[in-house]
Amino acid sequence: MTDSRLDISELNNLLILLEDRDEETLNIVRDRAFALGWKAVDYFFSNLYVVTEPSRRAFVLERIRQMSSMLAFKQMLDLMLQGPDFYVPDGMYFLTRMLEPELTPEIFRGFYEEMAGSLVCELRDTMTAVEKAEMLNYIMYDKYGFSVSTPSEEEDEPDVLLPRLLKRRRGGTVGLSCVYFLLASYAGLPVYPIFPKTPGYFVGWIEQDRSLFTIDVGNHGRISEPVPRNTWKKTPLIGKDQTILYIYAAALRRFSPANCTRLTDLLLGRALDVLRV
Repeated sequence: MTDSRLDISELNNLLILLEDRDEETLNIVRDRAFALGWKAVDYFFSNLYVVTEPSRRAFVLERIRQMSSMLAFKQMLDLMLQGPDFYVPDGMYFLTRMLEPELTPEIFRGFYEEMAGSLVCELRDTMTAVEKAEMLNYIMYDKYGFSVSTPSEEEDEPDVLLPRLLKRRRGGTVGLSCVYFLLASYAGLPVYPIFPKTPGYFVGWIEQDRSLFTIDVGNHGRISEPVPRNTWKKTPLIGKDQTILYIYAAALRRFSPANCTRLTDLLLGRALDVLRV
């Protein structure tokens, strides 16, 4: 939660205290910032160059970035208290902000809300599941031009951060599946990863614990036969929002080493432990 009654003088004092190398002081500032929420952390980012001494700015900036990543992890844990189902875009935002500490919710939403809104406007209750999936495919691949990276772009494949994928509209199958899950969740479509007994996952349309069909996100969303139930990994979380965050967190940790500091790698590892399917 965020306290809307922010005291500017208090925030400036907290920002000044971040120049102190004493760990106990840092813990006090961090606890207070966590109590105040994102508005406090974003204030620190915005006013660093106004309040902080020039010689200490790089040091303080790194502390603020760490604080932001830790708050994102804390917010993800709070979200998980709701159970295995929640608002997926929020969870994906918190995971993203662990690696992109200065990413505000408004900027993150700006990457996907237009296309997600276009999808919602086109969906009708009278549509069948296949028709809804085909509309999602049209919006993602035809209207907004998402496609699989070419071999010449292979060096960029490891980057699965949603802001970059949503901006470039190109990526590998893992990255594209994360975009697909994001848009489907925003529109309330039951698209989830299905885990077979062997490593990996499929993208499936799941209703009442049953897979109606499989979606090939690397092939323009081609719809095919469902994954046989007897090949599924035994987990009660199939068809739950938690599985989507697990896929995204695993992708971030595996494919984005350049974006990971020691702290964010640790936080992603802890997130995977919490989200384990």
